[in-house]
Amino acid sequence: MIRSKLIFLLLFLLVATYSSALTLQPLKGVTVLLDPGHGGTDSGAIGPTGLKESDTNLRVAKYLKTLLEADGAEVFMTRENDRSLTLGERVEIASRLSPDLFVSIHHNASLKPRKTNRSEIYYNALDQGLSQRAGQFMIDRLESFGFGEESLIVPGGFFVLRNNPAPSVLSEGSYISIPEIEKQLKTGKALTNQAEALRQAIRETFSNGPLKIKLFASETPVKIDTPYFNFIFTASKPVTRVRARLTGAEQPRFGFDLLPPIGNTYRLYNSNPLKSGEYVLQLTFYAKDGTVAPRISLPLLVNLPFGTGRIRGVAPYVPAGFCGKFPVIIDLHDQDGNLNQRSVPLAIFYGKNQELITKSDADGRTLILLDLKGDEKHPLEVRAVHDSEILAQTFIPVRKPEKRFVLGKVMMPDQTGLAGVRIDYGLKYLITEKGGYFFMEYPMIYDNMKLNLVPPPGFAETETWIKTSGVPVFYQNIALMPVSANLLGKKIAVMAPASFDPTVKSLIDDLNYLGAGVNRLSMPENMANPEYQAAIEINLDKSINLVISVKSEKIAQINARHYHRGGKGKMIADRLAKELQNSPSGLKINVTPGSDYEISHTGATTIVLAFPEKMPPGSMELVLKHLVNILKSSF
Repeated sequence: MIRSKLIFLLLFLLVATYSSALTLQPLKGVTVLLDPGHGGTDSGAIGPTGLKESDTNLRVAKYLKTLLEADGAEVFMTRENDRSLTLGERVEIASRLSPDLFVSIHHNASLKPRKTNRSEIYYNALDQGLSQRAGQFMIDRLESFGFGEESLIVPGGFFVLRNNPAPSVLSEGSYISIPEIEKQLKTGKALTNQAEALRQAIRETFSNGPLKIKLFASETPVKIDTPYFNFIFTASKPVTRVRARLTGAEQPRFGFDLLPPIGNTYRLYNSNPLKSGEYVLQLTFYAKDGTVAPRISLPLLVNLPFGTGRIRGVAPYVPAGFCGKFPVIIDLHDQDGNLNQRSVPLAIFYGKNQELITKSDADGRTLILLDLKGDEKHPLEVRAVHDSEILAQTFIPVRKPEKRFVLGKVMMPDQTGLAGVRIDYGLKYLITEKGGYFFMEYPMIYDNMKLNLVPPPGFAETETWIKTSGVPVFYQNIALMPVSANLLGKKIAVMAPASFDPTVKSLIDDLNYLGAGVNRLSMPENMANPEYQAAIEINLDKSINLVISVKSEKIAQINARHYHRGGKGKMIADRLAKELQNSPSGLKINVTPGSDYEISHTGATTIVLAFPEKMPPGSMELVLKHLVNILKSSF
């Protein structure tokens, strides 16, 4: 009996000691990386009497580090002294350490005079899980410590957020540009209060401990050879929800289920098929107690088996005696009949044991040029072989032409072939194939034939002549000049309210004509901050080169705003202002650095054009026409 009581007492003491340790060290097992902003030659904002933001950031970070370590957290810092550090280096440290939370510490300054103080918390807009949760707790705690009643939490796209693999937030604790606030920041109290507010927020974020996820993947990228994936993952606590997003594809349906009796082990799967290609699977896991796991980005490489294959000549037959490069197209499909978007080694066998080693194009359609000697008399056998397996095979007839046989190529000045060009000739038309190749036939009685070319956007319609001089087989190269070499192939995002659609449509049409790919971003006017969603779209597409934001404001003069450090945005704005002032309209534009959300929170060059609510008719259209002309020549 006494022995049983002793055992019970011992167990009670062990549990009590463990509970006390958790209370004293609530962040045990949590890793935090603190990033004091700026440093070295980059002082950041400077207060009215010379207080440097970089020094203030570092002091807050050091206080916070001490407090978090007292709570049991493992804390690292990107810098512990006044030294320069690039944004890329800060992200690289986060990539190497893989912390549970990355906190970048800053203090704000206003481009316009500001009297009231506030805190601003920016969370990684691409991570609406743990980053957003930490940000909300931080803004609540900073407000409770008196850092401004107008404080904001914002989905952020700063470099150290959008490129960060770890859950990440950026804190603008207060406005160093306000004289009274600068005075407070010179004292220890304001800095320790800020550190204490952030400490309490981090405690709340991990109040139930971190949710740890282990996804079983043998390699990166994960390679699968079926349209469906099945991943096994384990969790440190029961998972009730998984948010999944697949970039690079239409969104498939996802599901997950528990694998009993193995504890918190689950199977994650897709329920509608994927095509061959490269994807990134974004995963956020939620536990029953409200805990959120760090977002996981998992690259996928889907290589489906080859199904049917087809080889066809750009021309339906080889003219007898043809000596030169004869283009053929190889289409490789998967078992569902879709183009199999894989790049694999191919051996092409044709003619008298001739062999060509190449790779299939990643879009599933491959152009091959067969080197013919002119002595082919029988149907030309062509085989495409991969890993000793014949993927496609055909016989291309060889015969004497009964009509004019014209094989040609439409290309850009660099000789890159241009597919999708419509060629009208006589009463017929054709569309150029991959690589810009085309084939046509017409009666022998015509030595010359006029061609009208309607190319894709970026090239002007043109006409040319085929002059065969009576030769039955003729090869024709046609070079097309782009309307704007500067804009051809550029990707431009346009932000504007829906009420601007008629004007913006004209802008988009002009840019498309010049060969730019334009993404008209959704900007619902009933949404409080539609630019937040638009910026997420931009940051998900890292190939965007320029963002044009058009808006209406209660101002007296047109404003063209750019990133505060200048660059391409400032160059475009300056040229626009100069051209308009020298034009017959005489319109004047005020060019200034801007604090617009989209300027700072996207990686692309951004220019904001803000128009007065009352403008002379046609003024906005005129400004946008001038903008297009500037981009045409100098972007």
